[in-house]
Amino acid sequence: MKTIITLGSNCHQEQNIHKAQIRLRQTFPGINFTKEEWTEPIGIVSDRFLNCMGSFETSYPLEYIQTCLKEIEIELGDSHENHQQGIVLIDLDLICYGDKKFKEIIWQK
Repeated sequence: MKTIITLGSNCHQEQNIHKAQIRLRQTFPGINFTKEEWTEPIGIVSDRFLNCMGSFETSYPLEYIQTCLKEIEIELGDSHENHQQGIVLIDLDLICYGDKKFKEIIWQK
C-alpha cells in the first residue's frame, strides 16, 4: 500500500527531523524522504518549522502505521502538552494510505 507521511518540527528542527528519519527508516525500510523545507508557522506563534514528506510501500495495516508514528513521536519527546505551548519537537502525520486521504499538507505551496 502506498503510504505518505509528513514530518515537522519547530524546535531543534534539523536534529529532530534527522532523528525521526532514522527511526522511520528502521520501522519502514525503503522509505524515501523529500528535500526538507523551512516554513512559517500556521495557526501558532513559534519559530519556523522544518518539514519534509516521506513515502513508502507497505503491507502493514493502517492501525499499525498509525501506532508506529505515535510511538516514534513519544519516543522523541513530543507530547500534547508541548503542542499546547507551541512546541513541536516532532509531528508525524499520515497523509494518505492507498486511496484513503487523511490530511491536507498545509505547509506545501
